[in-house]
Amino acid sequence: LGLGVKTGLPYIWHSKASDPFANLKKEYKGIFWQEEIIPFFQNFQFSENCNTVLECYLELAKGVKNKLSQLDPYFSNLADAMKTWIECWTALN
Repeated sequence: LGLGVKTGLPYIWHSKASDPFANLKKEYKGIFWQEEIIPFFQNFQFSENCNTVLECYLELAKGVKNKLSQLDPYFSNLADAMKTWIECWTALN
């Protein structure tokens, strides 16, 4: 597609104090998920049929649903939400 990716520091800086134990309880699944998620994104290949950002995003959503849903229902919901976002974007633009 010839597009770039924005990387770097976040535009919004979060600096309020928080409870590290409460955070760990909320986020501990991510520690285990990363063993599957990182290789998934590192190795994901878009098909040659993807010619627009919207097509690529939908293909990524399909990949998330097919490959990551077995980890947790969160990923199935995420894939559905990604598809819904594209549907809304298309309807409004």
